[in-house]
Amino acid sequence: MTAITPPMMMALKTILQDRFVSSLPALLGNQNPDANRDKQISRAFNAFVLQNMFGLSTNDATNAIVDDFADNGIDAVFYHENDETFYILQSKLKASDQFVLGDAESFTRGIRLLVEQDLDTFNQLIKDKSDYLENALDHCSYIKLIIAYTGNGISQVAKNVLEQLVNDQALDEERLSSEIIYIDSEKVENWLRHDQSIKLVNTRIKLSHSNKVDSPCKTVFGLAKIDDLVKLHNEHDKALYQKNIRYFIGAGKRGVNQAIKDTLSNSPENFLHLNNGITAVCTGLDPKRSKGGYKDYVVAGFSVVNGAQTISSAAQFKQQNPDADTNAAKVMLTLIQTSTDGDFHKTITKARNLQNPVTLSNFAALDDNQERLRQEMAIYQVDYHYRPQQPPKGNSRIIDISTLSKALACLHYSVDYPARLKTEPSLFTNTDSDAYKALYTDTLSGSSAINSVTVFKIIHDLLITAERSSPSPEKLVYRHCLYPLASILIKQFKTRIEGDNILVENDIRQLISVPFDELRQCFADQYRMSGVGMHHAFFKRIADTALLTQKAAITYQNMAADQTALHLRGQVNTPYNQALTNYLISKIVQI
Repeated sequence: MTAITPPMMMALKTILQDRFVSSLPALLGNQNPDANRDKQISRAFNAFVLQNMFGLSTNDATNAIVDDFADNGIDAVFYHENDETFYILQSKLKASDQFVLGDAESFTRGIRLLVEQDLDTFNQLIKDKSDYLENALDHCSYIKLIIAYTGNGISQVAKNVLEQLVNDQALDEERLSSEIIYIDSEKVENWLRHDQSIKLVNTRIKLSHSNKVDSPCKTVFGLAKIDDLVKLHNEHDKALYQKNIRYFIGAGKRGVNQAIKDTLSNSPENFLHLNNGITAVCTGLDPKRSKGGYKDYVVAGFSVVNGAQTISSAAQFKQQNPDADTNAAKVMLTLIQTSTDGDFHKTITKARNLQNPVTLSNFAALDDNQERLRQEMAIYQVDYHYRPQQPPKGNSRIIDISTLSKALACLHYSVDYPARLKTEPSLFTNTDSDAYKALYTDTLSGSSAINSVTVFKIIHDLLITAERSSPSPEKLVYRHCLYPLASILIKQFKTRIEGDNILVENDIRQLISVPFDELRQCFADQYRMSGVGMHHAFFKRIADTALLTQKAAITYQNMAADQTALHLRGQVNTPYNQALTNYLISKIVQI
């Protein structure tokens, strides 16, 4: 088991500090401030575990903490009345250290004392809970142990000690479960992502003239009131469209969304006949009572997969015209129940949206990796837009899929990507393309994605400045060489991009300034010597762009006399001499 990644550890500690520390019971004894800060973060980790396991409030989670000096290895105690189980927790918040024998031994000693209600050697926090502990031990049907850690797993000898305890007949405690709950780094990282997830919409839908089919999957058709759907939009916002390929992209002054508003304003009774209808998927669909010509349906996991613009435009219209009477406006709603663990909802989404004008990049919204990246970036207060939506108001940092794809393509080793970014940028956001699959791997982390964009955008900004301050024709090189130049320079920051920290823009600007000036001059000089034709056309040709980039890299990296590079320059055994590019990349010096 691998340890928690450093960026995730940083994010976790931030959450622990901001959410739990102020609510923790006061520390016993007098320690120096630095020790207190570290101890408080460590104690807060126990509250984080309990909150995520049992859905506790922050106060309830921190109230369970007994982690302090002289705690006999017990960090938290919690009696869950619903399942009549008394939980005893020990945790280890370390970047890489294993949960080892010493940790297990202190924990098992503490458990033996606790279940026998021998509290004399415990700290005051546990003694103060004597009534709580007595009640829990008197009424519980089960006692379960929880071991939580963020380091490199748990040693086998530590596991052996814990298993000996839960199987010890001499302890004479038949309620002690042999099933030990292990919370590892992967589980902790998943909780961090889930903390940023968009919650499911469970609601009731009223339909008139409804009908249903049961095969191949349960489906209900009927007329829904626009006002009811607007109410759902106002209550749940983006969560209502989580399985859609787009959020609301704005109405504008013309087009379909404006037409929706016009109909609501002038003839709401005709809305049904002028609209294509709405499709939603759900995980549960149960009919309830019928009243006044409407049938009630209890819907679990409700998500609009086609019709987001209809509902959002109607909601915007109602907000702008609160006195408008739209009670007569109805729309055909199709509700399709799909499996919670299948991908059929993605097939429905893609098929229903192909009937309307969309780009292939919109279907990135159906890639689960994109939602994972959004959740991970949100941990660092970055708003990642991988589906079309109206730009939010405020000062939040935003990264869109187009910019991220360009940054990742430049960071990639493929020699043809810089030219393809110029000629077919949609290739890198098309989920069916090999290029997209090469960029958006399961191993790409949210922190690396953020850092990639940070470096890429700085390079872009510097090139814009260089273009504005340079004479022709040199300025035209800078106007068009962004992707090949970035494909060299961004790789010098690969260690930092994939490292422990979220990069600070001002720090990178200082580090990159001199290398950038040297490299952009290499491109200008090499183009002057070898460039032919118009600049915008030159940088669209893969062969020309690849050769120019290789020449610039050789000059920039002082490899003109490198024998391997000289040999590879004379070989064309791979398309566009990918072998030479690979070798040059391997020799790049990290900044």
